This record gives sequence, C-alpha cells and structure tokens, in this order.
Amino acid sequence: MKVIGYVDRDHLFEAYVGSCHIDRNDGGHIRMRATRKGVHNISELNEQELLALGGAIQKLANAMKKAQTANGIHIKRVNIQINNNWSDLYRTEESFCVHFYGRAYDAKKQPLGQALYFPSPREHTDFYQDNRPVADSCIEMIRNLLLQ
Repeated sequence: MKVIGYVDRDHLFEAYVGSCHIDRNDGGHIRMRATRKGVHNISELNEQELLALGGAIQKLANAMKKAQTANGIHIKRVNIQINNNWSDLYRTEESFCVHFYGRAYDAKKQPLGQALYFPSPREHTDFYQDNRPVADSCIEMIRNLLLQ
C-alpha cells in the first residue's frame, strides 16, 4: 500500500493506492478511507466526517482525473463506489473505503461506457494479476493537488 495523503484540511480522510481493480492504463484505481479507526461503513461516520465526505470525494476525483490525463491516460470520468463486498466473501472485518475508478477513453479491459466488471478474486485468480497501480508520477501530482 502506498499512501498519497490527506484529502481534506482536517485530516479526516486519506487517499492511498493498494491492489488494483483497474490497470492504470484503463483509468486506474485509488481508494480513500476514514482516518479514524474503527469505521466499518458509512453509517458509522460522525457528523463532521459526513459533512467533509462530499468535498473529499470531489477533490480526490478531480485530482485523479487531472493527474492521469496529464500523464497520458485520458480520463473521461471517475466512477466512485463504496463496496465492501469482498469482506463478506472472505469473512473479514469490513472497513469504510471509497473506491475511485478512472474511466479512460481507450481502456481495453474495462471499456468506457460499459459497467465495471469485478469478478471474485477467489474464483478468478488471474483477472487482477497484471493490473498495475497508478504511476508514481501521477501519485506525486495528486499529492500536490490535494495540498492546494
């Protein structure tokens, strides 16, 4: 896991890159989590976190789109999802996490205009194995944009 940085001025949310659901050339994948420990789902966010969530999502999505496009991955949009399905699949503790999926014009595996496809990694072990994370140059640009 590679931490990008805080998404909001109060340090309530942090962006990071971990295992990738989408290859960087198809648009990339970044996550955002609450920094407060023990938040398992959106219903456990406090009032301050809930008020900051929308702005944090907007800020990170805009930074991701700008950085990826500046680095040659032309993003039309960023799909935002709160999943947690695989915590049920593996019977692990859920954690509140927002997924940011870049949707690139020339994506191969996850074509723009089609629904994202995320088969179970348990049954489809090689589906994600070649996915590369967002490039370090993009991460650095996103980090700088979040500081503005």
